[in-house]
Amino acid sequence: MEKQIVLVIEDNAQWREMYAELLPEPAYELRFAASYAEGRGELQRGAFHLAIVDLNLASTEARQDNRDGYRLLQAAQQRRVPTIVVSGMDDPDEVDRAYEEHGVFAFVEKALFDRKAFQQLAEDAVRLGTTGPADQETPAQLQELTDREREVLLLMAQGYTNRQIGEALLITPNTVKKHVDHILQKLRVSNRAGAVSVALQAGMRPAARPGE
Repeated sequence: MEKQIVLVIEDNAQWREMYAELLPEPAYELRFAASYAEGRGELQRGAFHLAIVDLNLASTEARQDNRDGYRLLQAAQQRRVPTIVVSGMDDPDEVDRAYEEHGVFAFVEKALFDRKAFQQLAEDAVRLGTTGPADQETPAQLQELTDREREVLLLMAQGYTNRQIGEALLITPNTVKKHVDHILQKLRVSNRAGAVSVALQAGMRPAARPGE
């Protein structure tokens, strides 16, 4: 199996050590950044299968209200790197912003962090990131979709309901419905079957569902 290169942008040394335990060699190679500048540089220079980002990074100018992590989410999104946010923030507006504006794969609250669940999230993020549509060969309609919308479309192609998609991506059914509506608009189709047809014609092939 190909080694998965993971960028961890986290200014807390204890959390960095925990990620190293949860995502060990030889399956993963972790590269660490403790500030916006370091993380931005890594994203500029490297190629990653996954990024793990803390939104509230230490800053000499705004330690209590720093949101440099959002700028890193934007950079990761532009490079099509699946991203998991692990943050001490739990404000619904902050969570929605991460999902809706930056298409993160998952948003995990540090206070509710579960090691086993996180390991599964990381595995799923890498898998979906590698089974999604290819970059240069993606038709114009699919290029309009955000990374999160591609993930939803991929699960739609596997026959998942909105509730099942929400459970798989850890988002609410209402949020799934919004993504589906955006997908239909961008693909210029009137229903889910039409969206799945566009995806399959473009070469988007879903992985087999568990148990199949």
